[in-house]
Amino acid sequence: MFTGYVLSGAGLGAIPGLLAVVPALISLRGNVNGSFASRLGSMAHLGIFDPENPFKTAKQGLKAVVFMSVAFSVLAGISSSLILSATGHKVDVLGILFVVSLTAVLSSVFLSALSVISVSISFKRKIDPDNVVVPIIATVGDLLSVIIMAFFIWLWGAMI
Repeated sequence: MFTGYVLSGAGLGAIPGLLAVVPALISLRGNVNGSFASRLGSMAHLGIFDPENPFKTAKQGLKAVVFMSVAFSVLAGISSSLILSATGHKVDVLGILFVVSLTAVLSSVFLSALSVISVSISFKRKIDPDNVVVPIIATVGDLLSVIIMAFFIWLWGAMI
């Protein structure tokens, strides 16, 4: 209900075709960052992850997560635009790519940082990161993606 309320208030109908991409984008963020958090938890158990200097240890992983998130989001936006256009639907390709790419960048940067911090804190407190961090990242990722997406939908509407 919250997701529908936020997206309807943002003017989701202002960008034809965007609704087709929303489920893929929401699940993508949780999956990519949840896997990243799980990988960091495994690194912590193996002694490779340094909870005292977590961002230095996770530097390469952070780059990969942001790149994958943006690349797959843009791919989903292009794919849905092509499919919708081929089936005769009206599509705002530029609007979709604007919202999808900026949502991907902002949410993946925030969620990646949250993953690193959460794994570091949980490991320092002797809590298994796999039991705590992955569910937190998946939940926050879903909510955050919708809020950020709503902002960029509103911004696109204001620019046009």
